[in-house]
Amino acid sequence: MQTKQPGFTLIELIITLAIAAILMSVAVPNYRIFVLNNRMATQANDFITAIGLARSEAIKRGTRVSICKSADSTNCTTSGNWAQGWIVFTDTGTVGAIGGTDEILQVHGPLDGGSSFIGNTTAINNNIAYGPSGYGALAGTVKLCPPSPAAVEGRDIVISNTGRAHVLKPPATACP
Repeated sequence: MQTKQPGFTLIELIITLAIAAILMSVAVPNYRIFVLNNRMATQANDFITAIGLARSEAIKRGTRVSICKSADSTNCTTSGNWAQGWIVFTDTGTVGAIGGTDEILQVHGPLDGGSSFIGNTTAINNNIAYGPSGYGALAGTVKLCPPSPAAVEGRDIVISNTGRAHVLKPPATACP
């Protein structure tokens, strides 16, 4: 007497692969949007964290603490945008420039994924400074935009007159 060997027939295998292909064609685009949304949220949160650190360190140390954009993780720059990275440092000399007695508190490298990150004023576009009271020098917005074509919404990081920051989603104006 012969016993049957369990297994799949060719027809069953082809049907299973067809169903898997249909499910993947629906899931992959949604997964891409999920990843882009998470990237935007993470990048906005990283910047909010740097702002919070600068503000709290300014209060704790009783001195000015600044955040400036930096392409090389050691010096401040006025070219480019915040997506190239930033530095949080004690700013005892010239505002927005790392000097001899300044201490670097945090360095953040460039943002992944081709995002752009631009301030809405010249001052906010180059550096953000907090005094010993925790108040910022000025209020403004830094706009975080995904790479074009934008499949997800950008974010606005709004810095108030008191120095506190929060994220607006969707942003006040659409990303270009």
